[in-house]
Amino acid sequence: TLAEYVSGLSYKKIPQEVISHIKLCVIDSLGCALFGSTLAWGKIITSFAKEMGTGKGALIWADGAEIPSTNAPLANGTLIHSFEMDDLHRVGVIHPGAEAIPAADALVRRVGDVSGKRFLTAVVAGYEVGCRVGMTGGASQLRRGFHPSATSGTFAAGAAAAKMLQLNPLKTLHALGIAGTQAAGLMAAQYASMVKRMHPGRSAQAGVYGALLAAKGFTGIEDILEAPYGGFCSTFCDHPNLSHLTQDLGERFETLNVGCKPYPCCGSNHTSIDALKKILHAHPEVRADNVDKIRIRTTRATKLHVGWPYAPKSLTTAQMNLPFCVAVLLHDRDFFVDQITEKSIRSEAVVKITKKIEVLEDPELEALGDEGRHGVNLEVQLQDGRSYSEKVLHAKGSDKHPMTREEALKKFRLLAS
Repeated sequence: TLAEYVSGLSYKKIPQEVISHIKLCVIDSLGCALFGSTLAWGKIITSFAKEMGTGKGALIWADGAEIPSTNAPLANGTLIHSFEMDDLHRVGVIHPGAEAIPAADALVRRVGDVSGKRFLTAVVAGYEVGCRVGMTGGASQLRRGFHPSATSGTFAAGAAAAKMLQLNPLKTLHALGIAGTQAAGLMAAQYASMVKRMHPGRSAQAGVYGALLAAKGFTGIEDILEAPYGGFCSTFCDHPNLSHLTQDLGERFETLNVGCKPYPCCGSNHTSIDALKKILHAHPEVRADNVDKIRIRTTRATKLHVGWPYAPKSLTTAQMNLPFCVAVLLHDRDFFVDQITEKSIRSEAVVKITKKIEVLEDPELEALGDEGRHGVNLEVQLQDGRSYSEKVLHAKGSDKHPMTREEALKKFRLLAS
């Protein structure tokens, strides 16, 4: 069903609001990639991709080198995901821009004479399939220790690449079956490594491999999603809900539920940042030097994902860690790229604040399911006994509280500069 949908999707079947939104997602992703090209791991992956081979294919963004189509998405997907600012589908727990856009872009020059409409159609196909696969059990993947953008993301890339090559339904099916079996990515990468940044790049690369091999007649797993043994959903998810894959397909566009992130950190931290910002705005007397305790009540998935005790190891560690993000916001009263530096993540003052932060499981938020997955109830207790609290279910930038077009373009200009 998904393969037939991808193969049959046309630009005229996509509502105008979806087209407007996907254009904003492309702009947002390019801004993230341009900023990522200036970072150490961005430079390493760019250099590595160029060393893997030269020749006609696709460009590495921000560099301009042309390399084979199978290598470019590794670099470009990594650049987009390089600083935890790329777009996010809240329920699917997937960053589709980092997989679908590099996969589609990797094949533009190979196909030749690609219109903007054809490119955007391929990207929408990738977003729709990737997000729906993520929705079958994205949160349970996290609990198991997998990175959904590295697993579900392969389907976003496979669909986008297959659509760019205009494969028929059968070959699209095999493209998805080849891309999906390459799914791999462990969340332990979030603690102290550069490799987490590379996960979506590998997904994008897997999708391009899948489409190019399928075009040549290479076959994949035909029932890769629903196979009871060794299938994607049965292997990666606790209780997969397969209805998400095809329900209202072509009528309800999950692309519209992809949000742009205003903060350079894990999406699971954004609700706490919003909650503390509200408290700081309403009660300017709250300062780092008079806070006694901060309690953050949230879901089990969020606590496991980001609520562990902070230790200054790397920028990745800091961006994924909830206590650090809340502590640096309290200390600086701001949270953007300037708050995540080699100096700030080791600041004695910030580390001291993290010791005052407690992350607790909240059964009420847990009971809300997908609607409450990122929900928090944050309480700030001052040394004089006063306390303030804010409950936030949906973060700024999410599908429930989206950034405006101008806010998204402002973010792009800041990152691109």
